[in-house]
Amino acid sequence: MPKILASIKNLKEVKLIINTDIDIIDLKDPSNGALGKLNDNDIKIITEYVNKKKLTSSTIGDLPNDVELISKNVKKISATQVDFIKIGVYDPKYINTLCSLNSLKKLIAVFFADKFLPNENDLKKIKDSGFYGVMIDTSNKNAGNVFDHTSINNLNIFIKKSEKLKLLTGIAGSVNETHIDKLIRLNPNYVGFRGALCENKNIRASSISKKNVINIINLVNHSKNLSISA
Repeated sequence: MPKILASIKNLKEVKLIINTDIDIIDLKDPSNGALGKLNDNDIKIITEYVNKKKLTSSTIGDLPNDVELISKNVKKISATQVDFIKIGVYDPKYINTLCSLNSLKKLIAVFFADKFLPNENDLKKIKDSGFYGVMIDTSNKNAGNVFDHTSINNLNIFIKKSEKLKLLTGIAGSVNETHIDKLIRLNPNYVGFRGALCENKNIRASSISKKNVINIINLVNHSKNLSISA
């Protein structure tokens, strides 16, 4: 059954969720694009505060297909206590660039449903290059959620092909409480939330609400229990 990833923008939000049933704390600047990167010092401070009490991931920013720039950002984040590093794949040409990266951290390739989905060969290249996982997100947060851009069948194919290659799988992309049953049925390794956790659910850069975090956790657990008993 899927674990829950929550994207946070600062230490205050981490403190809000550290003692909840959120499984993965994802460090991201939602005001700076789909995979907006926090500054290096904030990443260091947050991961030291979490101190391995939960898994952490960090984005490297919405970067152009520049191997030196991407490598530089991966190297910086690799020097922190973060567990996973998420790297965007904005068009097929990025795949060869990502395949040349090296890190002691677990690398996650993020594809975008509103751009393109990887085929089996793309996934195999990612796996063979040493990546730990893959996920589907959306790049334009004002243009709908992941289910507006691709079908459940396509997402299921992505997950099954990735599982066959023993890649960790994730689905995010402006998903909210209305999508939880679909997400649980797809059964990726984790599902990611940001907007659905915020005080103003229509503004991803607004602060996280503890009430909304608990609500999402309860709904996910309820859907999991229904799925198990079905």
